[in-house]
Amino acid sequence: MNENKDNISKIKAKIAYLMTKRGTCEKYLLARHKMINASFVEMRTLAGGRMRKTPAYYLSRKVGGVTKLAYVKKSDLNIVERRALAWKYYSANLAKFSKISKEIESYFRILGVLSLDIPDRYR
Repeated sequence: MNENKDNISKIKAKIAYLMTKRGTCEKYLLARHKMINASFVEMRTLAGGRMRKTPAYYLSRKVGGVTKLAYVKKSDLNIVERRALAWKYYSANLAKFSKISKEIESYFRILGVLSLDIPDRYR
């Protein structure tokens, strides 16, 4: 029984740690961000396969299962790149948040099983 209590306290400590990690992700996700839901792509080749003198920049996004490229003007490069990067970080934090939540749920299930105290006459 004492070993069971040790396991329970270790699992509770893991849950508390994971909840603080999840809280950090949650804070980021709830904050206001200016984003563009696309990837920022640098292209150095032309349609014929020749190399460009200077790279061209595009936003790549899926629309209806098809990848679409949108040209980015030089005057908008900094803003667009920052907003695309913000989307990348947001997506990564969302994935991390989901993974941690699933891990917390699994520890709660284990905790529930370890906390069972069924009387002998009902086993």
